Amino acid sequence: MVVGRVLRATGCTSCRLSLLRSFTSFAAPTLRFPQPSSRLRPPSTLSRQARFSSTNPEASQQDGEEINAEISQKELVELDGPEPLGQGKDLAAVPWYLQVESPQRVPKTLSERQRIPDLPESPPPILQPLFQQTSIDLGLDNLTLLDLRKLDPPPALGANLLMLIGTARSERHLHVSADRLCRWLRSTYKLRPKADGLLGRNELKLKLRRKAKRAKLIGSTSDETGDDGIRTGWVCVDVGVVESPDEAEVFVERKDFVGFGRKTDGVRIVVQMFTEEKRLEMELEKLWGGILNRATQKELGEVDETADFESPALPNPVEVDIASPAKKSNNGHLSTVASTRGYHTRRRLHISHEAIHQPGSSISSDRVLQKFDLKDIYDSVITAILKGDFHRATVTMQKYSSDVPQLNGDGWRHFLLEQLLGHIQTVPKEQALEYLGAGSIDYASTSFLQCLYKTLSIFPSTSEAETRIWLHCFAQALGHPGYNPYGLLDLFSELRSYGVAIPRSSYLHLIRGVLRPAQVNGGYHGPPQRAVLGALEILQTMYDRGIEILDEEIFVELLESSSPDFDDRVPRHAIYQDPADTFDLPSLPMSPMQQRIHRLMTIIDLPCFRDESRLRLLDLYSRQQNWREFLNIWKMAPRRGKPQSPVMYAFLFAAIAQTNNQKACMNVIRTWAPEMQREDPPVPLEGQVAQSLQECIMVADPFVEENALQDPNAKDEWISWWRKCTLSDGKDGGNQQKQQNGPFLFD
Repeated sequence: MVVGRVLRATGCTSCRLSLLRSFTSFAAPTLRFPQPSSRLRPPSTLSRQARFSSTNPEASQQDGEEINAEISQKELVELDGPEPLGQGKDLAAVPWYLQVESPQRVPKTLSERQRIPDLPESPPPILQPLFQQTSIDLGLDNLTLLDLRKLDPPPALGANLLMLIGTARSERHLHVSADRLCRWLRSTYKLRPKADGLLGRNELKLKLRRKAKRAKLIGSTSDETGDDGIRTGWVCVDVGVVESPDEAEVFVERKDFVGFGRKTDGVRIVVQMFTEEKRLEMELEKLWGGILNRATQKELGEVDETADFESPALPNPVEVDIASPAKKSNNGHLSTVASTRGYHTRRRLHISHEAIHQPGSSISSDRVLQKFDLKDIYDSVITAILKGDFHRATVTMQKYSSDVPQLNGDGWRHFLLEQLLGHIQTVPKEQALEYLGAGSIDYASTSFLQCLYKTLSIFPSTSEAETRIWLHCFAQALGHPGYNPYGLLDLFSELRSYGVAIPRSSYLHLIRGVLRPAQVNGGYHGPPQRAVLGALEILQTMYDRGIEILDEEIFVELLESSSPDFDDRVPRHAIYQDPADTFDLPSLPMSPMQQRIHRLMTIIDLPCFRDESRLRLLDLYSRQQNWREFLNIWKMAPRRGKPQSPVMYAFLFAAIAQTNNQKACMNVIRTWAPEMQREDPPVPLEGQVAQSLQECIMVADPFVEENALQDPNAKDEWISWWRKCTLSDGKDGGNQQKQQNGPFLFD
C-alpha cells in the first residue's frame, strides 16, 4: 500500500522507473538472460534415430523439449549465478549490511612491544648492551633475535651470525635510530659498522624536496604506486665480528670434510631495522625460522638414525680380532659380528687378513701388537728419505697404513709430508732446486715430486693446503724461476675452488709470495698491477672467511712486501724536512702503494703494535729514509699511553747514529734520552741502550771521550750523558760487546 502511494506520487513514468531501479539495485543483483546458445541444441542423431523408432513421434518431441529446457536452466544457473561480493562490482553497489569488514588485529600493549628477547646460549658480551640500546634508547619495538650460528652452510652475511630484528615507528625514526646505533658502536666499542639503506641527516628531506621540484616542473605530482624510490623502510646495520664468549662451545671438525665455510672465534651481529609495513612484507622471521627448523630436524634425524641403525664405533682392527674371533658366512667369506647396516654410506673399517686369527689359535695380543712396530716403520721411512729413495718411503707408508692404527686415515699422509718438508730444508740449495723440478705445474719429473703428490689426497685438507703453499713460497725464496707469484695465484684459486679452509699463517705466506719482487736486474719499483690485484683478492677471501684483515701483522707484511729498492734520486721539492717531524733528517717520499697503506694504518684506531712489529717497521723506514713515517711509528706507544721498552730506545739511538747526522743525533738525545727515566717502569741506562746512546753521542760530539778523560769535572751536556753510560755499563765491556753484536742485533 505504501509502495502504491509512492508510485502514484511520482509525476511521470520515467520518474517511477528511476525510483524502482534505485531500490532494485540495492536489493538484489540484476538478472541477465543470455540468448540461447547453439551448443545447447539437441544433437542431430536424436532426429535420425527417431525415424527408425517405434515410439510415438509426438512423445519423443515432447521429451526432447523437456530435456532441452532442463539443460538450458542448468546452463543459466552455471553461467549467470551470483558473483562473489567484491568481484566485478563496486563497493558502493553492495549494501552496508552485506559488506564484510576485514578482521582487525588486536594491538599489542606497550610492554609487549618493548619486551627484550632472552639471551641465547653463550652470548657475546656486547649482546646485552645492544638489546638495551636498541629497545630503550632507540625505541625499536617487537625485537626478535635469530641465532644462526649453527647453520651449515652459513648465511651470506657470514658465519656465527646473530640477527636482531626490530620495528621502527616511522621512516624518520628508522634512519635516526640506525644513525645513532652506528655512532654508539663506533664511540663505545670502537667498531666499524656498515649500514645499508641508511639515509644521512636531512638527506631524506633534501631528496624529497628535489623530487617535489622535479614533479612540479613536469606538471604531475601523483604517485600511483606509492614508492618514491627514496624511502626503503629497511636498514641493515652490520655490526661486524665482535668478541666471542669465553665459554663458547668448541666444535671438532671432521678431517675428511670438504666444503665451504670459515673458521672464526668471533660472532657477527646484524641488526635489521624495518618499518611496520616493510617488516610484514619481508617476513624475515618466517624465512629464517623455516631454515632453522629444517636444520634442526636434519640434525635430530641424523642423531636418531645413528642411534637406531648404526653400531658403536669399532676399536682398532687388531683389537677387534683379538677380542672376538671372526665368523665365517655360508659362502666361506669372513664377516664380523658387529657391523653397520647394509647400504650405509659410512666407510667401513678395514680388517687385515694377516691380523685375523682363527678361534682355536693362541696368539696373544702382545704378539699381534708387536707385529707392527711404529718406531721401526718411522725409522725405515726416514732412512729411505735421507737416501733419496722416495718411492720406497711411499710404498712403506701405504703398506702399513691399513694395519697400524696410528697410520689409519690420513695419519700416514701427515707424517710423510712432514718428513719431506723437513728433508728439503736440510739439503743444499742446488739439490733442493733439483728436487723441485721445472716449476709449479711439474708434478712428476723428480722422485721427490712424485712422492709428494702421491701423498696428497684428491680433495686437499687444511694441512695439505698449508704444505703446498709453503713449498711454493720456499721455492720462490730459493730463486727457482719456475715458481713465480702468478703460479702462487693459480694455486690459491685451485685451493679456493676446493673450498678448503686455509689457515691465517698460510694467507700471510700467500700475500708475501704474491707481492715478493721477481728476479730483476735493474731497480725494483714495487709489485706489478696483477700482483696487487691478486693480493686484494686474497684479502677479500680472508675477510669473507671471517679473518681479521685490519691487523698489525697484515699491515707489516703489506708494507714490507711492497717496498721498492732504495733510490735517492728524488727531486728536491719532494723531500720533506721539518725538525718536529724528521729529527732534521731529509725524509724521502714513500711509494704510492706504501703511502696508502701507511695512511690507512694510522687513520684507523688500532691498538698499539707489539715491539716486534714496530721494530720491523722502524727498520724498513730507516733503510728507505722515510724519517717522517719513522717518527710516526715511534710515537705510536706514547700516543696510546703505553711505555717504550729498552729495545725500542736502543734501536732508536742506533738507527739515528748510523745516519752520521750531527744535528739529528743532538735532537734525538735532547728529546728522548730524558724520557727514559719518565717511563713506567723507567728504562735503565745499561746494556744495549747505553751502547746505542754512546754511538749517538759520538756523532753529536766526536771528541766527547777525550774531553771526559782530560777534565773529570767537566759538566758539558754530552760529557754528562757519556759518563752515565760509562758508569752504568762499563766502557771496556760495552765496547767489546758492541764490536761483537753490532748496533742492530736485538733479541
